[in-house]
Amino acid sequence: MLSINPSELIWTILGFFALLFLLNQFLYKPIVRFMDERRARIDAGLNEETAARAAIEEDERGLEREREERLQEARNELRAEKDRSEERRAEALREAKQSADEAAEQGKSEAAALREQTDRELQLRRDELAGRLAERLLNAGNTEQ
Repeated sequence: MLSINPSELIWTILGFFALLFLLNQFLYKPIVRFMDERRARIDAGLNEETAARAAIEEDERGLEREREERLQEARNELRAEKDRSEERRAEALREAKQSADEAAEQGKSEAAALREQTDRELQLRRDELAGRLAERLLNAGNTEQ
């Protein structure tokens, strides 16, 4: 028949608790500590990754702002250069118009001088021809008589 031996029961309970104590000290606590440390490293890595992503995003926003600023500066410089170019073009057109006007005035004055000279020469020739004609007429009248 089965009987319960109290001394064996006490030794079994004491052995069980001793085994629990040893397992707890050398197995469970180190495993739990290892898992807690691993969890802490994972959390720290996640925090670092989040911080790194935030830093990258901030850098990207900064680079985008800088790119926009430089693009705006380039647009402003291009606009200023275009304005300067337009001013130089307008000045060149004014100078060309002034030169053309001066050349036209000079041409007009030269044409007027040439016209006057031609008119004088024509007047001299006309006077000369009129003199010759009068002479011929006089000679012709003198020969008839």
